Amino acid sequence: MSIGIIYCETLKSEILALTADISEISHLESMPWGLHIEPDRLLAEVIRQIELLEDKVDVIVLGYGRCQAMDRLGNDFKVPILRPEAEDCIGVLLGQQRYEKELQRCPGTWFLSPGWTRMGTDFVFHELQLNRTGSKEIDPLQFARRLLEGFSRALYIDMQTDDGSETLQPKAQQIANDLGLRLEKTSGSYNLLEQVIRQALAIVKESAPQSANEQGT
Repeated sequence: MSIGIIYCETLKSEILALTADISEISHLESMPWGLHIEPDRLLAEVIRQIELLEDKVDVIVLGYGRCQAMDRLGNDFKVPILRPEAEDCIGVLLGQQRYEKELQRCPGTWFLSPGWTRMGTDFVFHELQLNRTGSKEIDPLQFARRLLEGFSRALYIDMQTDDGSETLQPKAQQIANDLGLRLEKTSGSYNLLEQVIRQALAIVKESAPQSANEQGT
């Protein structure tokens, strides 16, 4: 009995930290970051990965929030599909209620998860789709600042992993400086990811005796 996890690259360090000692997890499939910008493509790619994996595992966990696409997955798969109840990866790491409270506290907030922070300011250009302007004469940093005029802070989410996260806050500060934002830090939580992995483990354990009985008959 086994579990497969399909996750966005931006959650890689958190997924690896949680799953290192769980023997039931047999497959970890990383998906490219930034697919959420094209929800239809994201949905198609995740479905493709599910179909490749569903004959190899007993339950699949998605390391994604809703991301404008996952509520359209449906239930037409051979195994249960589980995911955290959150709007996107920021909601996954903060919890959806905290995410919303931070937005109420400061609507002009640009969130920096560890995964996004590792990619530096270039991820901001990608997120704002500045690569589609088609003009080499446009300074992407100046354009990004113009688009983010209503933003006042960057909020770095510290997940306290052992994979070099201590080097990320200076990088978060650099991103904030590039965008003209003040940097604040908050602690993230593994609760939503842990909860959905526990659900997957429960499904595996419930299915194991049935499978053993079937083999004995």
